[in-house]
Amino acid sequence: MRIGLLGPADGDTEAAREAIEFLLGDVEVDQAIYLGDDPEALDELLQRWASEVFGEAYDDDAFLRRAAEVAERGDAVAIEGLLHRDAWVRKLGRIRNLPPSPARAVEMIGDRILLAVHDKAVLDEEDIANAQLIVYGRANEAELRRFGSRYFLTPGPLDAGQVAILETEGPNDVVVALYETTGVPVSRQTLARRTGKVNVVR
Repeated sequence: MRIGLLGPADGDTEAAREAIEFLLGDVEVDQAIYLGDDPEALDELLQRWASEVFGEAYDDDAFLRRAAEVAERGDAVAIEGLLHRDAWVRKLGRIRNLPPSPARAVEMIGDRILLAVHDKAVLDEEDIANAQLIVYGRANEAELRRFGSRYFLTPGPLDAGQVAILETEGPNDVVVALYETTGVPVSRQTLARRTGKVNVVR
């Protein structure tokens, strides 16, 4: 499994677009989590982008209508083009927003629990009790820090030009990699294996 992490765009749609192209096109992540607190802006960018790629507002009805038109003409090149555009628009669906605060997003990566929030300051001991990896968006720069058995990770803001990628490697390893959105690797680290201890908070 491969998860991309996008820091806050803070209105910089060009930086967001470059980061998304890298994560979906070059790295081919299974999903990407946007760690900003402006999900409406990202949704608007994705809708506009899908419309640009598809040539009109995209939804399943629009795809079926366009497919019928292309099939009627019987043009193999046009059919291939339509399928290619549809595949890219569907890839855009891999981008996920965080739920509105104070909710948190929880994912599994390998055998580890990942907790995602915009601002780590909203978390308390109960929130992080069983999480091994806490990812957050609000920061001035990318950072990976270990505290005991937990890791805290942020890709930093998108205008810094970096994204993070979490990837399972082998049966139990999770690797964190930071990349510039141009594709240049910045750092790569395999996280220490987790212990079997689980905390139960009452």
